[in-house]
Amino acid sequence: MSNSSEFSWLCKPAHDALTCRDGPWAQNRQQREDERAWNSSVDWLEENSLERRGLTLPRLLSQRYTASASPREDVGWTQQEISAESLSDFETQLHQAIELYHSRIQWLTQRSRKMFGVVRGCRLGVLIDSSDWTCSEDKLADLQHHLLLLTEEQFHMKKQLYFISFGTDITSLWDQPRDVTPRRLHEAQQWLLQLMPSGACNLLQALEHARGHAQLDTLLLVLGSRPDQSPDTIVDYMAQSSQEGALTVHAVAYNCCSSHAIDTVKNMAKVTGGRYHLYSAALGVVDSSTDLELLWAEIKAAQNLLQHVQDMPHGQLVVQVCSELDSLSLADVSCGPCVEICVEPPAPLPATSADWLSSHSLEAKQLDLYQVLAPNAYAPLEGYVPILGKSIHSTVHERAMEQFTWHDGTVKNVHVDLPSLKNYQSRLLEAERVLERRAEWLSNTASRQIWGTVCEQRVQVLLDVCGTNAPYQLHMRHAVRLLLQEQLPSTHSFSIIAFGSDVKSWRKHLAPPTHENLQEVWQWVQALECGGGRNTLAALRHAMGAELQGDTALTRGLYLLTTGVPDEDTVEVCDYAAASCHAAGVRLHVCLLTREEGPVCCHDTWSKTAAALRNLAHATNGRFHWITDMGIVESDDIILLVGEMKKAVDYWQKCSDLVDSLLRRGSGGDSAEALSPQCCSPASGPPARACRPGPSAPRPTRLSLARLSRDAAEPKDVKRSSVWRPSSAKAVIPAVSSEVRPVQSAEHRKVACSQSVFYLENGMLGAVFRTYLQPKSTRKCSSTAKLPKHEDVCSTKQWLKRFGIRSLDLDLHKLVSGPECAHRRTLVPTVHKSVSAKYCDIFPSVQLKGRLRHLFVSPGELRQYLLQAEKVQRRYARRTQWLLSGSRRVFGCVLEQAVCLVLDLSGSMASGLPGLQRELPTLIWDQLHANGVRFSMLAFSGEVQVWQAELVEATETRCREAVQWLGQLNVHGSTSVLQALQAACAFGDPLGVYVVSDGKPDCSRSLVLREAERLTAGKAVVIHTTTLSGLDSTARDFLKSLAHKTGGRFHQTPSHADTQTINQLLAQGFKEREDAALPAFEGDDLRRLKDEIEKLRMFQKQAKAFREIILERYPEATEPK
Repeated sequence: MSNSSEFSWLCKPAHDALTCRDGPWAQNRQQREDERAWNSSVDWLEENSLERRGLTLPRLLSQRYTASASPREDVGWTQQEISAESLSDFETQLHQAIELYHSRIQWLTQRSRKMFGVVRGCRLGVLIDSSDWTCSEDKLADLQHHLLLLTEEQFHMKKQLYFISFGTDITSLWDQPRDVTPRRLHEAQQWLLQLMPSGACNLLQALEHARGHAQLDTLLLVLGSRPDQSPDTIVDYMAQSSQEGALTVHAVAYNCCSSHAIDTVKNMAKVTGGRYHLYSAALGVVDSSTDLELLWAEIKAAQNLLQHVQDMPHGQLVVQVCSELDSLSLADVSCGPCVEICVEPPAPLPATSADWLSSHSLEAKQLDLYQVLAPNAYAPLEGYVPILGKSIHSTVHERAMEQFTWHDGTVKNVHVDLPSLKNYQSRLLEAERVLERRAEWLSNTASRQIWGTVCEQRVQVLLDVCGTNAPYQLHMRHAVRLLLQEQLPSTHSFSIIAFGSDVKSWRKHLAPPTHENLQEVWQWVQALECGGGRNTLAALRHAMGAELQGDTALTRGLYLLTTGVPDEDTVEVCDYAAASCHAAGVRLHVCLLTREEGPVCCHDTWSKTAAALRNLAHATNGRFHWITDMGIVESDDIILLVGEMKKAVDYWQKCSDLVDSLLRRGSGGDSAEALSPQCCSPASGPPARACRPGPSAPRPTRLSLARLSRDAAEPKDVKRSSVWRPSSAKAVIPAVSSEVRPVQSAEHRKVACSQSVFYLENGMLGAVFRTYLQPKSTRKCSSTAKLPKHEDVCSTKQWLKRFGIRSLDLDLHKLVSGPECAHRRTLVPTVHKSVSAKYCDIFPSVQLKGRLRHLFVSPGELRQYLLQAEKVQRRYARRTQWLLSGSRRVFGCVLEQAVCLVLDLSGSMASGLPGLQRELPTLIWDQLHANGVRFSMLAFSGEVQVWQAELVEATETRCREAVQWLGQLNVHGSTSVLQALQAACAFGDPLGVYVVSDGKPDCSRSLVLREAERLTAGKAVVIHTTTLSGLDSTARDFLKSLAHKTGGRFHQTPSHADTQTINQLLAQGFKEREDAALPAFEGDDLRRLKDEIEKLRMFQKQAKAFREIILERYPEATEPK
């Protein structure tokens, strides 16, 4: 078939079918072709995609024939070839497909399709932006002309139309959607010619108006200016509306340069399952379009496939294919050792899902449903009524509120606030979208599908090349190539170790991921051949024994790519991996590569193989990843995200149930009964349902009847005097106003009780107590400590104010220092000496702060205290390890959002400059870029060098420029600290100034301190100082004074030996060395946290000793379970 006959139908307009004169059959055929042409690219590609046309690699491989087979029976591979004729025909079809796609793109960029795209839908609502900006004098004529062209070409194919123009107010052509007729189209054209500027751009009101017509199935939005509402508000509204009915949006950004409008257009199309179209009238081109992007993606796929076919040597394809392999990707075809890998530019290392969820989970975003409902949730009230002799449940809250099952299984009465609940649902939906995007990101990238995310700075890859992996050899090379191209360039250093029966290492030491090293290791991997057994234990020992150069504080990870369990005992391998990895701070991640129908190695099923490898990864706090030729089977990262999404869905369903219950309650009762005052409780307002009839009134006595008759006889307008009168004339007591009340003391009011008196059937009086006497408060034992799960970016001083020992009520001395614990001695006059109280011999005694105290606590309370103290100690250990990780070990924690780094480049800093140039990029990426900090830098010696005159955002481009600027610095000259501080404080207010120096200024230290106080007086400017290890006391004291006088913090980088020592002690929990002392830290944050840990350890020792004393004196004392 010629190209002209194949593409002729693409270029004919729709109305040509009406003028065809070749008979009914030709007219119907032409009409069907025209209808297919007006399909969206999604529908059009269902018939014209590469896969539908059979232009895929599996289809090409189906034409192969066997050239030779493997001489080994245990290795199932064959060498197969494809004839040159088949390749030539395949290449011709690819060229035709590419030409077809280009013709389709050309057709989509003509006439009204160029401005608005292909508008789908039968019952169409047209929303036109008529704001002052869109309908300005220089734009209105073009807009009207293009809308008339759209009406003529595309609207005549619709069944119903409805036109709305929106500015400050809404204007519609008809009150209801109308059927499409020539007269209706003429009315629409006349209405379009009358469009006028109408103020602002109230898009939300137009959408709400269009949603009121349920018969519409598609909305065409023509937006030319920034909407009055934010993009999030509009997208949230459309997301909620799309759940109620199937309404898609075809959103067009017409001659609009506003980023908010473009984001609105794209997101509306995304949440409703519609399409977007961006048209630039100034350039006369389509900037972007859903239809065009799909076609360009298909063209790119065809070009990639064509490039692979053309790169084959001698016009023939020679591959090694497994006999059972039916699905193979393009990258699985080896093109020879001469092809270089395409290395992507380095980027910041990603985080694992566990670390990522610490700041993006529902709990981290305060979206826990029970936390949101807690302020308006009330437990059911139950009280004992003595006169009835039983407990009675309160029904006031049950009638006025909704009953909701709490997370602990109890039922609580919840007041439902619809606006706040709606806001919570929109935030929950946005959080769920973020989780979905994270899951898509993990599963869409080629290398992450196989390896997961590479998160460590030092990476060692263990590649299984045993004999049984010969069928997987192409897959494993492909996996390594993707890893080299996409993820390893972002690491600090890497190495690859191949193991079968023997262990082969690419290099003895880890190497930086330069282009030359990555290309060299790719050539080395291609030369590997599968053979021998699977000696995984030897590979782990070889990796753990590798010598590390440079900073040992960098994170380190092992990535094992294998197809089966080790030849050694699995328990032995797990024990070795757990012991060695925990000691070195290394995590082992296991990637299992299998086939759907492949043979199982060693274990009975793939599930048992996966279980063994999963245990190996989890024993080292690593992650497990399982992939087959059909896709990802299991991934720890994705499992965490799915669990969080399930929690979000559960919260959403519970919110919907609450709203539905409230609506049912509100519509169930009669309005007259609802307004009846007899049914309204004071606490609930208008009730939701009819109340039960109240109890009958008690039978009155003669005295009460006489009092009632007297009250009825008096006039209603005469107010009875409430002044006291004497009972006889002889009385001389003066009258007292009833407003004067005896003043009760606070203590009397505290212990007063109230009661309600009523008559019984037999005429006697009955009473029900409403308020009881409050018992004397007793000493409380330590409660459960509530600790944060993620790390807060704050100073240790601020952190300990919330989570210190005193704040968590874990002060042991306070626990045993109550009034019940005091040792009392009284002077007895008859014997002329002090005698202890009688109860002093009953309780054990200890010395606390120089005073004798009695242990008025039980062993169970002390045991509970020890458990809570152990939990807090582990949390303190996590905080310390966090402060000692990454750039925080060298520079401390950056707290402010506006930061200026001041670097000392004097001659005395010559020995420390290489370390600073190595660590400062980590500070920029880990803290400034990750936290969105605005920053600048300046370096000083004899003069001051400023990187940026103003604070800039920490974007990726700015961070790369900053790292390049740091690499050009050299040490020389004197130390002009004073001029550097003056230049830094000029950046604005508020500001955090971080000075990195050795504390040896070239002027008077007291002058520098006075000037620093003057520069920061009355401003929100804080100076923090950082120095390297090994300073003398004079320089250290100067830097401490400089920081403390301005409200800042002093930080001294701990040595590697101290860091390793404290990490080992904290990881072991002081179990092996209980008397071991923590290293002394000079920095404020680490020193305060170390002192708190030492204090907690002292309390733990004392609590254990107190518990032993009590159990020794009272062996029969039992502990609560």
